[in-house]
Amino acid sequence: MRRANVVRVLSGKQQKQILEIIGDRCAALWNAVQYRCRQAFFEGESVPSYGRLCSEFKEHESYKALPAHIGQEVIKKARKAWDSFFALLRLYRKGELKKPPRIPRYWKDRRTGKRFFRIVPVKASTSYSLNTRYLSLTLPQDLRAKRGDRLVLPVRGILRFAGVPKTLELWYDPAKKRWYAHQVVKVPEPERKKKPEKQAALNLGARVLAALAVEGWHHQLLFSGREVWKDFVYWTKKIAAEQARLNKAGRKTSRRLKKLYQIRARRLKHAFVALAAELVRILKRHRVTVLFVEDLTGIRDDMDFGPKNILVHNFWAFGMLRRLVAAACARVGIGVVASAPRGTSSGCAVCGSSVLRPVRYKAVCETCGCVWHADANAALNILLQGSSKGHGVEVAPRKPLSLRWNYHRWESRFASAAGTPTGAASGVPKVA
Repeated sequence: MRRANVVRVLSGKQQKQILEIIGDRCAALWNAVQYRCRQAFFEGESVPSYGRLCSEFKEHESYKALPAHIGQEVIKKARKAWDSFFALLRLYRKGELKKPPRIPRYWKDRRTGKRFFRIVPVKASTSYSLNTRYLSLTLPQDLRAKRGDRLVLPVRGILRFAGVPKTLELWYDPAKKRWYAHQVVKVPEPERKKKPEKQAALNLGARVLAALAVEGWHHQLLFSGREVWKDFVYWTKKIAAEQARLNKAGRKTSRRLKKLYQIRARRLKHAFVALAAELVRILKRHRVTVLFVEDLTGIRDDMDFGPKNILVHNFWAFGMLRRLVAAACARVGIGVVASAPRGTSSGCAVCGSSVLRPVRYKAVCETCGCVWHADANAALNILLQGSSKGHGVEVAPRKPLSLRWNYHRWESRFASAAGTPTGAASGVPKVA
């Protein structure tokens, strides 16, 4: 499987100028390739293939201004953009997409008419070297005489994955005015050890981000989204204030607005990454081998929640959380199986009868008299649907354990202000 190492590139004044020159040349080649493809598309002709584009642009000034491995990768990315466009167009014609896809665009600011650079792609690992201290790249021919054959840049960060290095891309963040290196690494698939099958289930929600039910464990675990939601609202108000200021000035965007959007998105992702890590630690402690995760694709289509739209449509990033959980489980050899959400919240996990919802978080079964937390009941139903046993829960519901986000890690809601170790905070008993 493939993973990505991301490190920040530290560049001096001269090094930054060189990166900007290379990035501008990549943008020039991208725009030239897109012009060729767009004209063919508008005239009803077939869009040239990658091989044909390489042969056509072999003598182009924008291609010759770059090292061959960078120029080829720019052409490949431009052609892949058209592959994605045609794939989405087929889905739109089948009625699976509501809006028609947009054709690939130029790297150009429409307001000013100036082109901008986004990435510098490097095709093969033989064209660069990356370690924990430095990144070395091959320079274009006209820049080698003064500075040598290679550009050496200091980096800051951790290479989290070790394996066979593949492609590398230098990304420019215009809001922070920083460069980042994204290295693709091929790592071996983790071997799943032969051990008794044990299952768990995860229910995804907005107020309660995740509810975990483990086979053989009479408690359920809830990851409360209250603190994460409050943090999201705080930065949303900051964004609204900046948008109001720009509106008065007759502007639509600014560097500060872009940075605020980035901060909000990264803080939310940080909470999700920590949630996935804590979840995997609990699953390993209970020796879980298979995790059933609720698949909520399309659940928000054609739904208007009024004032709660920001909670359900903006904050509730269940797709990102599901991908992070799947990636964390894959690293430790836990299998992840998608489960349909239909009927998981309406039935009792003990007897299967329909439940009443007197309040949002409570599920009451009049048949057996069980009173559940609604998310814990849904997690148990997901576990029962995926389990081969096919019977209901044999014990009465117990009060679920709850974890909250303290902006650094997930801890028990009853933890002291001084903090407690993660294992003790989770409230999960160790298995001998």
